[in-house]
Amino acid sequence: MKKIYLSILTVLGGLSLNAQTLTDANHSPVAGDMYSTYQCDSLAISPGAAGAGSLWNFTSLATHSSIVNNYTATANANASYPIPGVQLGSAAANLSYYKSSATSYNYWGGNVTIAAIAASFVYSAPAVLAAYPMSLATTSNAATAGSVAIPALSQTGTFTGNSTTLADGTGTLALVTGTYTSAIRVVTSQTINFTVQLGSGSVTQKNWDYYNVGTKEALFTISTSTIVAPLAGTSTQTIVTRHKPLVTGIKEANTTSFNLVVFPNPTSTTVNFATENTEAKQVAVYDVTGKLVAKQNLTEVKLTLDVSTYTSGIYMY
Repeated sequence: MKKIYLSILTVLGGLSLNAQTLTDANHSPVAGDMYSTYQCDSLAISPGAAGAGSLWNFTSLATHSSIVNNYTATANANASYPIPGVQLGSAAANLSYYKSSATSYNYWGGNVTIAAIAASFVYSAPAVLAAYPMSLATTSNAATAGSVAIPALSQTGTFTGNSTTLADGTGTLALVTGTYTSAIRVVTSQTINFTVQLGSGSVTQKNWDYYNVGTKEALFTISTSTIVAPLAGTSTQTIVTRHKPLVTGIKEANTTSFNLVVFPNPTSTTVNFATENTEAKQVAVYDVTGKLVAKQNLTEVKLTLDVSTYTSGIYMY
């Protein structure tokens, strides 16, 4: 039986048949995608439990709203990385390069900064960050290789390593922006062993990324990194970020806060929208390609939308 699942976000919501499966269409970045993150406290942070039915509650975590990164995805024009591909970054010193397909999402390198040490990597054999379709217990492993540059030390060289990715949990993610019941956690680990003119070193990284299907970017991320570099010694860091909700078309100072109720959840027939805000006028529904599939006006701040004829999949409203 067809089942459509609704997930409430600050501005966007998702309708999903399989609410906890990542695919190329709903996960990997494409040119034109934009999002922002806040940095959060990382002291004594714990990723939480693995497995089905997990609850990850980070509502009490302090947010540093002054530390914001604004990310933009563009078509890659850097010949050191695959073309066509995607360049994703928030600044010239914070760029990453990806290429995806219906079966995998690959990382081809970019800038890595750990504490005071900055390096850039160009992969000849990429890290595999996802094997699509990716649901609970889906895993992927890859041997990596390529070149490395550490500008501050005037060093260049080569590296080999490996990457492992595992979707290790599904359940509910609680943040200050809301509660997301279609959450899936993806854990990515990389080990890189490099050799430059001054000697050998290593980089180890582990990310816990928490996704809610219907939003491509991670809503919450815990990232730990350690680099051991010749002469520079060992540097370790943990960075925690959360998704910054998007406000579209309205200056933040003039934004009116209101509650939107969407029910039943899940559903396969109709979806009801209701709010107390009389400024709410219309609901628009899009598929994952951005195509408009429905647009209806609210009547007395309410709307019942018939979704019984929709093709099973993910929709944004």
